[in-house]
Amino acid sequence: MNSASPLWQVALLFFALVFALFEMWRGWRAGVVRAAVNLAALVLSGFAGFFAGQAAGALLGGADTPGGFLAGILIGGLLALVMFVALWLAGLLLFKRTAQQSGITRIVWGAGGSILGLLTALVVFWGCISIIRTLGAMGAGAAEAAADAHRQPPPAARGLVTLRESLEMGAVGSVVKAADPLPDDLYDLLQAIMRLTSNQHAMHRFVQTPEVQAVLQHPRMAALLSDPDVVEAAQKGNILALISSKSLHAAIEDPSLAAA
Repeated sequence: MNSASPLWQVALLFFALVFALFEMWRGWRAGVVRAAVNLAALVLSGFAGFFAGQAAGALLGGADTPGGFLAGILIGGLLALVMFVALWLAGLLLFKRTAQQSGITRIVWGAGGSILGLLTALVVFWGCISIIRTLGAMGAGAAEAAADAHRQPPPAARGLVTLRESLEMGAVGSVVKAADPLPDDLYDLLQAIMRLTSNQHAMHRFVQTPEVQAVLQHPRMAALLSDPDVVEAAQKGNILALISSKSLHAAIEDPSLAAA
């Protein structure tokens, strides 16, 4: 699909500008120390959540396994949220706002807060780039699956693709791709996975391949798929129950299954 729109790109840039100005205004009101604490909370909570997610995922077989990936997202995201709120509240309770200062101190206090507010906006933009490109890759995969089945792509998928391709077009797109911390290969993989999982016939052919059959017929995998607790948790979408499943742990820790 090629649905890039200059209008959408201008809208995204306009939103980014408005958000940056809003953060600078908030930084001026908060003052340099509170704004510094808010920026530190955003960055530190992100890093803490990332490393906690990596550690949690490693305990369940690594981020390239379903259990490890889900555990990393849940535990890392929860820790990041708790840490951010705690630091934000500390800054709110312990340090003065710009309005509580006077004279030249008030100007310096507010100007420093505005600069840090701009930096906060840039950090948020950095994360939004990855989010938009990730959702766009998933939307593209779903749209390709619909085309394979000679159906119209879902409106949500078309919208996500338009958003991503508009962000990536032209000179702005070159800057966006250079700033994105995630590799392009990851988006290609997400798109391929969505295209496969959205097409029942393709999934059926995939499951019937000898390599996948070898994995499904492995004793550990057979035990996992026949575990009534795992089946019930999967049907109910109970992620925590799946992650804590002994059958899942046994399958993940089996080196022969990992090799297969």
